[in-house]
Amino acid sequence: MKKVLPVTIAIITHRLDTRFIASLRSSQIAKNVIVVDNNSNNDWEKLKKNYNFDLISHEKEIVDFAKTRNEVLKIIKTDWVFFLDSDETLGESAEIIQSNQDKIENIMQQNLFDGVSIIRRDVFLGKELMFGEAGNTNIVRMFKVKNGKFKKNVHEIAQINGRLGRSDIIVSHFSHSDISEFITTVANYSQMASLNEAGGNEARIINILKMIFFPPLKFLQNYVFKFGFLDGYRGLIYATIMSLHSLFVRVFYFENNNLEVNNEPKA
Repeated sequence: MKKVLPVTIAIITHRLDTRFIASLRSSQIAKNVIVVDNNSNNDWEKLKKNYNFDLISHEKEIVDFAKTRNEVLKIIKTDWVFFLDSDETLGESAEIIQSNQDKIENIMQQNLFDGVSIIRRDVFLGKELMFGEAGNTNIVRMFKVKNGKFKKNVHEIAQINGRLGRSDIIVSHFSHSDISEFITTVANYSQMASLNEAGGNEARIINILKMIFFPPLKFLQNYVFKFGFLDGYRGLIYATIMSLHSLFVRVFYFENNNLEVNNEPKA
């Protein structure tokens, strides 16, 4: 029998594509796998024949990913959890998956930390990005269930109550199949992120200044200061679209507030 680890891997998916299948396949190193289905329309009966997982249906649109992840934490029975996005994989080959499995096992056996960050490598337009904010990102994904909780409704962050370490576990992130999907995703996430911006006249002035200065600074951060130009045209495209993300957050902020004003009842 193939060895599995006493850990739960949790995946939230809206995808009906090979990226999710690759994510699910790599998750089979875990004793327990939880898949939260957000209207992906996958053939779950067929997938059940090939993979081990428990399915949770989440029919409403997810507008707070931290809340959804925290709800998953409440039903996990293992001591450790590893969150994997539906466009991420623990390896594209058996050798890489085995290497990550060994690293996860060592972390649990040594028990030095309550949570660890992993290395996430973005694959964009068929090639791994080595620079910019996407190059070798460290993000907390593995922790003891009782010691972790997520914050922020989008681009959620795991906060660890206890000892936090860094691991050399590598996750490959296939976030965007093409540029149009990238822009659509950025627009959707920006709209959710805009809901976190404070209201009021002072906040409006601050957001106007952010709208003017943040997008070009974001571009310079990714393309120049973090050497995104070394990724060639992919680095240029990535830096440009991420600067749009910064712009969209502010644009949607004003749209949200204008809608609120327009919907106010007349005296």
